[in-house]
Amino acid sequence: MKRKRSWIAIPQRALDAKIMWWSLCGLRWLRRRWGIGHATLTAEMLLTQRTGLFDKDFYQSQLHQAQLSAQGQSLLQHYVEHGDAQGLAPAPLFDVDHYDAHCCAGSAARRGLNRALHYALVARFASKTPSPWFDPDHYLRTYPDVRTAGVEPFAHFLHSGWNEGRSPLPGLDIQRLLRLRPGLYAGTARAGDGLAALHLSAENRGAGNKLADALPDVLDPLTWADLQPRRWATEPTLDVFVPVYAGLRETLRCLWTVLTTPVRTPHRVVVINDAGPEPELNAMLRSLAARDLFILEQHERNQGFVKTVNHGFRLAAARDVLILNSDTEVYNDWLDRLVAQMHAHPRLGTLTPLSNNATICSYPQTLMDNRLPLEVSHAELDRLAAQVNSGRHVPAPTGVGFCMYIRQEALAQVGGLDERHFGRGYGEENDLCQRMLRKGWINGIACDVYVRHVGSVSFQSEATGRIRKALKTLARLHPNYEADVARYIAEDPTRPSRVRLDLARMAQHATERNVLLVCHNRGGGTERHLMEQARELVDQGCGVFELRPAAKPGPYATLTHADLLGLPNLAALELHPSDLFDEALRRLRITEIHVHHLVDFDASVGRHLLAAAQRHRIPIRLTVHDYHWMCPRVNLVTPAGRYCGEPDAAGCDRCLAQAPEVPGVRSIRVWREDAQRWLHTARQVVVPSVDVARRLATLAPHATVSLEPHEHDIQPGMVAHHPALAHEGVRVLVIGAISPIKGMDVLLELLPLARVQQPVCELLLLGYSSDDARLAAAGVRLLGRYTDDQLLARIEQADPHLIFIPSIWPETYCYVLSGALRSGRKVAVFDLGAQADRTRQHDAQHLVLPLALAEQPDELLACLLSAARC
Repeated sequence: MKRKRSWIAIPQRALDAKIMWWSLCGLRWLRRRWGIGHATLTAEMLLTQRTGLFDKDFYQSQLHQAQLSAQGQSLLQHYVEHGDAQGLAPAPLFDVDHYDAHCCAGSAARRGLNRALHYALVARFASKTPSPWFDPDHYLRTYPDVRTAGVEPFAHFLHSGWNEGRSPLPGLDIQRLLRLRPGLYAGTARAGDGLAALHLSAENRGAGNKLADALPDVLDPLTWADLQPRRWATEPTLDVFVPVYAGLRETLRCLWTVLTTPVRTPHRVVVINDAGPEPELNAMLRSLAARDLFILEQHERNQGFVKTVNHGFRLAAARDVLILNSDTEVYNDWLDRLVAQMHAHPRLGTLTPLSNNATICSYPQTLMDNRLPLEVSHAELDRLAAQVNSGRHVPAPTGVGFCMYIRQEALAQVGGLDERHFGRGYGEENDLCQRMLRKGWINGIACDVYVRHVGSVSFQSEATGRIRKALKTLARLHPNYEADVARYIAEDPTRPSRVRLDLARMAQHATERNVLLVCHNRGGGTERHLMEQARELVDQGCGVFELRPAAKPGPYATLTHADLLGLPNLAALELHPSDLFDEALRRLRITEIHVHHLVDFDASVGRHLLAAAQRHRIPIRLTVHDYHWMCPRVNLVTPAGRYCGEPDAAGCDRCLAQAPEVPGVRSIRVWREDAQRWLHTARQVVVPSVDVARRLATLAPHATVSLEPHEHDIQPGMVAHHPALAHEGVRVLVIGAISPIKGMDVLLELLPLARVQQPVCELLLLGYSSDDARLAAAGVRLLGRYTDDQLLARIEQADPHLIFIPSIWPETYCYVLSGALRSGRKVAVFDLGAQADRTRQHDAQHLVLPLALAEQPDELLACLLSAARC
């Protein structure tokens, strides 16, 4: 039977959504006025459900059962009629406080409709977000398939993106996060719960929005009771000018920081209220001004931002002016640092600090509104900027008007903001800065000052719809403006200062002993060992940092720390010729470099890393996880997917000539000479098995090799083995990530024979493969993925008669084998590599098969069945 199409749905076009929004508002008015409401409630509930933003399980977790029983309502109805008004969230990542602050101030502005529905019909079309952990523009830019599908990005992330490891914010790599913190997602977590937990974890560590706790309650009049006017020994030569229109809390927080930060520069604070519509804010401004805390100018009629600023310029007379938006917060001796730079550089006409939300002045990600909560407060970021970027500024084609110091001499030459061309706002400061450039002045970005910018509070409505027109006007008045900005963005001169700020945050985790772990991003056993080593080092009190391959080609690498998010400026750290990597080694006080793998790094990275270690006299520990040092194909496997047998150099060169995955490598001799430099330079070369030590001895006979198995707690013996009975089908369990080198082809050859076996031989896969659909079609029972802590229980649940590890390359350790041996079941492996050595040592009854059987499925199956039955 054909399903009927729903008669009501969330519109995907802004105009359609706006029409629906106003229709619902009208229906709610009729409901209040005339009591006509059942149909309205039904429509609102259905639409709320269709947003994809109502998670009934999450919502129920916020309620007491008595609340629902007493009212006899469904969860959805309770949310629509009561829960939203009570400040309850409809979904794990939907941050109600953030939504009210950034998307819609209060129920009145939403016309009484719930936040989930308001977001779906209004806020999302303005690129607003209901969570500081999600940036819709970034999400759509990064994932064109989501953009093409036309789905709402936040709902997509909640339902699919989290599970698929998609990044919700610049600098937040979900796949890496899950590797570092596997407890956030164990395969069954509700979408979004992990980030919600991470958000709480960040708050508990004193992250970004904990700054709200650092400031007193500015809405409480008692907070202001003891605040005294500042008295200066000399006449102020600077006006800090704050234009105000709306935003009670943001404006008062701004003024509190301006009036209480420990600055020494004599200045006046001038507030101009542009006929703001909020009575409570207006009254508070009058009260504070009456105590001489600042000078208050009141417009009788709204003049708009540009005229308001020009009014401030006129009030300044001969003083310099600093325009400060009312939705900013300043810290420490911020003003003194700006003044110091202006005095040190007399041709600076304007100076703008760094900020979380200030386009070309943004940190940590430039050109972004940075919403990711960091591990440090905004005040601490400012302190770090002052420390690592002292006195630094870079010239720019424009300043940014959220906080811009303007020299009076320059202002007198070029005049104020252009009221004729830029009307009530947007583009006016860019025009001013361009006119200053024509007169020979410099617009600077101060890299040693950081000011928080909430963004779009006071004059929000003034800018909407004028951006495109203003850009056209700027292009007409200043033909070089767009090209200048494009060139500035391409050159990105603030990047070194942002790198230093990232490093300063990272350096707070440095101790006496600091280890740099170098590894690929491919996961697997190498990643597991690295994470185990990192935990052990942290438990010993070490600082642990990681160097990973960068997406950018060339001599670049990504520098990270497991506890830090939002380090985009270290995502492509240049090792040469820039000195920033050397600065990183110094700032992090690196005492040891542990190299786990160099695959996926540009070839030049290894050379520069080795040279840097030698320059700084940092000892190197090198752990061997595979045979990348012997062969760039990593696993000693031919392009045909078979163990190569380790031929002579000529044979290796012939193999490399057929290997497109290692372009540019044609001589095994040259490759191994580079490897020998590493192996002989390393203070210690760690191998996890005797088999690896034997093979490595032929490559680097003078290397200082140590045998260190990854684990020491595997008890010998097959304590849980129970053979299959004569009349019983045999269950053979394969574990792990099965690719060609892990035995995929071996399984595919076995399956047709196993299916006709009587009694039946069933093959089960615990994990995943390079082609699950093909295995399933061939008869393998897929048990799904597992986490390491689940493995033994999942083996017990599968209850196999035999565990088969079909890897056809000489493994250097094999964590999957560890789980199999721990289970106490009988295990079968091929006779090569560490898998053979470890299996023999564990119990003589395990099955170690000749590798030739990988090509003889009939005999292989017979051996497996025989082992399973005895």
